[in-house]
Amino acid sequence: MGLIPAIVASMEKKGAGSALLVALYSRIYNEVIRNEIALAGISTADRVLNVGCGGIPFTAIQVARLTGAKVCAIDRDGDAVQVAKRCIASMKLDEQISIVKSDGTDSLPSDFDVAIVALQAEPKKELLKNLIYYGGPSARLVFRCPRQELSHQYDLLPIDPAPCGKVIQNQVTFDCSVMYQNNEANGIKKQIV
Repeated sequence: MGLIPAIVASMEKKGAGSALLVALYSRIYNEVIRNEIALAGISTADRVLNVGCGGIPFTAIQVARLTGAKVCAIDRDGDAVQVAKRCIASMKLDEQISIVKSDGTDSLPSDFDVAIVALQAEPKKELLKNLIYYGGPSARLVFRCPRQELSHQYDLLPIDPAPCGKVIQNQVTFDCSVMYQNNEANGIKKQIV
């Protein structure tokens, strides 16, 4: 993990106890998450997996609030998982959002329709492979991609397979979110597994 992702992870764990800081931090990502919801066509009927939720699981919070979907958020950092659980409980969202310790490269819930992967989650190739394997027959997989000048700080997606959708994002650390569709029509499962 690069220096920038490590600093962000530390800040999230420290700030998660403050409702005001959580609200301010989440607000930065409102447009990002709205764009990703539109890109993946997330609805109330979807079951969403958030990979790399961190101490402030803003993606899970916003997806749950904006769509009504059930969200399972995972992180490999046990401390971040505990902080995120407290954050979700304090917001009274624990009926809609579950937080689980997992790195995303081991077994995953096989009942998700959409996965949204954090910028700092790694290793990207293994995550993509695992999400394709465990995702449903038409699972939509959304990844945030770093700005070119910061690509040395983050693990990158493989060139093959190519994503089937993209939305431009106006963030300091990433400039787009891309989507892969897990279906036989585009042969993605055969390309990566």
